[in-house]
Amino acid sequence: MSPTLPLVPLPQRITPSATALRMGPRPRIGVPSGELLGLGEVVAGVLSLLHDVKPTVEVTGTADLLLVLGPAGPDDAELVTARGVDPLDHRDEGARPERDEARERYELAVGDDAATVTAASAAGLFRGATTFAQLARREEPGLAVPRVRVLDGPALRWRGLSLDVVRRFFPVDQVKKVVDLLALYKFNVLHLHLTDSQAWRLEITGRPELTDPRNWPGGEGSRNGEGRQFYTHDDYREIVAYAAARFVTVVPEIDLPGHAQAAVRAYPELAGADEPAHELLRYLDPRSEATQGFTADVLAEVAGLTQGAFLHIGGDEAFGMPPELYAAFVARSLELARATGKRVVAWQEAARSGALQPSDVAQCWVGDGDAFDPEKARRTAPVEYHPLIDIAAESFEHAGKDAPRAVAAGTSVLASPSSVLYLDRRYAEDSTRADQTARRTEVGMPAYTPRTSRELFGWRPAELPEIPEGARLAGVEAAVWCESVTSFDDLAFLLLPRLPGIAEKAWTPQATEWADYRDRVSAHASWWDRLGWDGYYRSAELFAPPYSSSNA
Repeated sequence: MSPTLPLVPLPQRITPSATALRMGPRPRIGVPSGELLGLGEVVAGVLSLLHDVKPTVEVTGTADLLLVLGPAGPDDAELVTARGVDPLDHRDEGARPERDEARERYELAVGDDAATVTAASAAGLFRGATTFAQLARREEPGLAVPRVRVLDGPALRWRGLSLDVVRRFFPVDQVKKVVDLLALYKFNVLHLHLTDSQAWRLEITGRPELTDPRNWPGGEGSRNGEGRQFYTHDDYREIVAYAAARFVTVVPEIDLPGHAQAAVRAYPELAGADEPAHELLRYLDPRSEATQGFTADVLAEVAGLTQGAFLHIGGDEAFGMPPELYAAFVARSLELARATGKRVVAWQEAARSGALQPSDVAQCWVGDGDAFDPEKARRTAPVEYHPLIDIAAESFEHAGKDAPRAVAAGTSVLASPSSVLYLDRRYAEDSTRADQTARRTEVGMPAYTPRTSRELFGWRPAELPEIPEGARLAGVEAAVWCESVTSFDDLAFLLLPRLPGIAEKAWTPQATEWADYRDRVSAHASWWDRLGWDGYYRSAELFAPPYSSSNA
């Protein structure tokens, strides 16, 4: 692969040429019908953002960039077949028609006079258009695009990012920037972690106390800025629609029955009558009539607001909750979520309920090498928190059995191990900027061992030690937790440059090497600036000579 073609993720098949297509400052985008004008406008927006051009869109059969619905080239049958769980699919994998296998495949052909993306679906057309956008370079007065033929499609159907909007609230315009970044790198899931002990970030009809900062553990000090600190229904619909237009599916998470301090403070009757093991370990009690109605109402409302096929019910770290109560709550929540017509995702601990089914997805997060170390925690935590550490340690002792239990139930496993997919891990390498090198001991979770960007590129989905042999792999999902995030720049600092590497692992079936990837992704820095991500970490592994000549 030539470093002059900075494509991330790397396509399955690419045939470059020595010549280039040149276009003016107002390139014409052609779509086959009025129904796809919206897609054309989204593609125009991508080209405008990345390259400062002003494309026009029309229904036509001739254009500088033509989007065509139809079969790709005759040799696309040689592409690796995507596997895993499609976030748009209400059916289990075993019920999938063969025609769905190629939904995101595309062919991109750039000739001397025009470029054409051919795909069997609008999703495939958009994936091909993002490849075209990455190939394009600004060359006055317009764009230059190398002549190339690309045949491509994903290795895994589920390719996501879990965004913690609880510890740090990101308003709608900032979430849209996250979607833009995901779309550029062919991710197709934005998992929104909407509730936790610190706050509740989604409006729920008839329960205004949930979203009142005065009821959150930090009170008014929980505010992350000025203005409203939660998403209204209209806000949420706006995010869902914006993401869907870019073929990113929103998967909402309501984290239950643990991580519920904000909910219990708003509505104490949800906690039942028993005293918790510790005041900070409140949970929703399934024996409480109020809890039953609350859970049913919330899941039904969130499902009704969500276009995608999946609803995430949390299920992690219900510390101090008796096992029999936890199992009863999760089993009932799974039933309630399925009754909304959605399929269910839950963190790996949900397997302890014995209630997971083959149509569900278990999200595996406890990473190899990141086992909970109670002695280390005691050395750094205040004495009053030591009882919490003992309770957490007892729960983590069972973590190794979670994924095997899910596999035994026939449940697909979504790979999110902290070892390589938690992006709140601190950097081990320096930045090319001294101020960022100093900040790398402040942004990110101190409990995780720092690792370099190169180390976090050195894995493959099929070889993750956390995923048991024989598992049905749903896909790959990164996560960024925001305990240490105080601004959007902090989020950029943690996500970039590492997130594109995860995209490559999830999309590209063939193994790729660090040196080649480094040359390709280092050329993207100017795009991150244009997309509003200028706070990205200037990793010396990517941007310091002799690694790259890019202006970082």
